[in-house]
Amino acid sequence: MTAQRIAYVTTDDAYLAADPDTDLVLVLPALAAVGVEATPEIWHDPAIDWGQYDALVIRSPWDYTHRPDAFRAWLDARAATTPVLNCAHTIRWNLDKRYLLDLEAEGVAIVPTTVCDDLESLRAALDAVTSAEVVVKPTVSAGSKDTGRFAAGDPQALALGEHVLATGNRIMVQPCIPGVAEVGERSVVYFDGELSHTLAKGPLLALGGGLIGGEYRESITATSVTDAEHELADAVARVVPSIVRRKGCDCASAVPLYARYDIVMADDGPLLLEAELFEPCFFLHTSPGSEHHFAAAVVRRLGELG
Repeated sequence: MTAQRIAYVTTDDAYLAADPDTDLVLVLPALAAVGVEATPEIWHDPAIDWGQYDALVIRSPWDYTHRPDAFRAWLDARAATTPVLNCAHTIRWNLDKRYLLDLEAEGVAIVPTTVCDDLESLRAALDAVTSAEVVVKPTVSAGSKDTGRFAAGDPQALALGEHVLATGNRIMVQPCIPGVAEVGERSVVYFDGELSHTLAKGPLLALGGGLIGGEYRESITATSVTDAEHELADAVARVVPSIVRRKGCDCASAVPLYARYDIVMADDGPLLLEAELFEPCFFLHTSPGSEHHFAAAVVRRLGELG
């Protein structure tokens, strides 16, 4: 049987040198073991013949935030000729963090979120904050870029928001959930709708803006999650396919090939911080064997594509 070929869509070495794709070294041999030939390809390399692949699996095109319009155009062009996983409709929706409001409308408990399109709405959102601390972030971002944690009333929160608005991006204002600053987040990873593994992510943001220690350094460990956290992740997983269908997805399955749901614990229960359906790291090294869960999910999806 001829091996099926996929492109493992990533970005260039210069970017990955500072933020390596730690999943890559585990995924490639796991896919090869099940007869899938996966080739890392840089999404913006004009020399690539994308038509040679049976599918494109979007994994770590992490420089897209520097040129989101170019990425969207690339995605549209690729999806017109070759199956893309996760599907292009899912990615377009998930690329902008306003998707959280769609999930909230479906009954998902999210970290309270206000989206601001201009300086007036930003000022109003910051004035309305009742928590001791607030988080300001762009709606299109990765790696905590232009994201800050501030004491309520700190003028630097407004200054950061003004900066982001000046770049043409929108702003999200959220209360800082104390548990995030103290212990971080819990993440639940699914492959093809099935739970794969769970992990803990330590806090990143320093009070007053910037990152703890002055640089982006993730503290990732294996962990279990509570029943309530698991139930919340399952609730998100159930509603995502119907939302994506409304966004135009006509794939055989609207269930994402991969999903990572980042959850924080508030006083009254768990809240969804982010639903990562586009380019999340899976942190496979925290759960030996999870790379095989991913490989099996890819094989099932390729089978659905015929």
